[in-house]
Amino acid sequence: MVLATSVDDVTAASSLPGPTTLISTGPRPSFLISQLAASSPLRATLEACADQPMTPNSFAFAHRGAPLQFPEHTRESAVAAARLGAGTIECDVTFTKDHELVCRHAQNDLHY
Repeated sequence: MVLATSVDDVTAASSLPGPTTLISTGPRPSFLISQLAASSPLRATLEACADQPMTPNSFAFAHRGAPLQFPEHTRESAVAAARLGAGTIECDVTFTKDHELVCRHAQNDLHY
C-alpha cells in the first residue's frame, strides 16, 4: 500500500489508469436503501434514481477518502473516492513533532 504523503501524490493518483468519470458505487447504496421502510417516500425517490447515470459532483465530499474500501488517508482511498464521484476529497490535517503536515484522524498515535 502506498500512503499519500503529499498533495503531489494525490494529484498523481488522479492520473492512474481508469477515468474518474466511470463511477461505480458498488452494492452499499442499494443495501442502505433496502433497509428503509417499504412505504418510505425517501426509499421510492432513491429507487427511482437507481438507473440514472452518475457523474462526479464538486459538491460531493469524501471525508478521509473512501474508508469503506481502503484505509483512510491513503492514495488508494483518495482515488477510490474520486472514482465514486466525489468532487472534493477532504482530510484531517495535523502536525508531527518535527512540524511536518500529515493527514491523520487522531493525534494520539504521533508520539509527541
